[in-house]
Amino acid sequence: MTDDEVMRLRLQQVAAYRQVCAAVRAGAGHTLFNAALMGALTFLVSQAPGAQPLVLLYAAFAAGELAVGLWKKARPSIDAVLVDGLLVGGFGLAVLGRQVLAWQGVAWAGRVNPISIAFGVWMMVDAVRTLRVYADLRRVFPTRPTRDQIAWFDDIAAETRAAAPQADDRAIDLPTRPHLKGQLLGSTAFLASTRGEEVWVAGPETFEITRHPEDTGTGRRPASLRVYGQEYPPFDIDDASWDNYQRWVKANAV
Repeated sequence: MTDDEVMRLRLQQVAAYRQVCAAVRAGAGHTLFNAALMGALTFLVSQAPGAQPLVLLYAAFAAGELAVGLWKKARPSIDAVLVDGLLVGGFGLAVLGRQVLAWQGVAWAGRVNPISIAFGVWMMVDAVRTLRVYADLRRVFPTRPTRDQIAWFDDIAAETRAAAPQADDRAIDLPTRPHLKGQLLGSTAFLASTRGEEVWVAGPETFEITRHPEDTGTGRRPASLRVYGQEYPPFDIDDASWDNYQRWVKANAV
């Protein structure tokens, strides 16, 4: 593999992992909701006499789930998915375990409660689903990007958003929906949305811009963009971006 191919592969891996982290962050609300449910059940159990050890166990699970929800918000990673699944599963087992003790007649466990049984089963199902997601992510990312690689990727994204085609012959400005800006690095096209997290890392064979041949004298002509087969709505591209793109195409054709 050439150096450009290696760089593109690394960038694609980091881009994919960042998408996963964005999904983990989006799932933080569900985790915080679980923490609230755990806290509510802990409060209800605390009203029963003699259940203090169980209350402490429930409270530990609720606090752990709250911490994982904040972890997902602040620094999402697939490790947070694993811990989330283990905490939810452990809490579900604790709830069902209490119902087993109640069925056996242990006084402090109270009476058998069908709602608690349903809740415990629901928590176990949620835990299994979460752990399956984690297992799938581990298969996709047996080696995760390092913090240095993610920081390198973020630096390139920031440079791309700040670059101006008129001043940088590697930069392109594509006012699509969403608005994309790009850098043409060797044989790699790096595209980042000006708002949001959308990023494309493509090569000459998977990134194409076409432009209307007629010059209206405005310095802009209608163009279209295709990346990995996805077509964006037409937009007006400026001469500087088009010239930079044409220069990149010719260099990579050679």
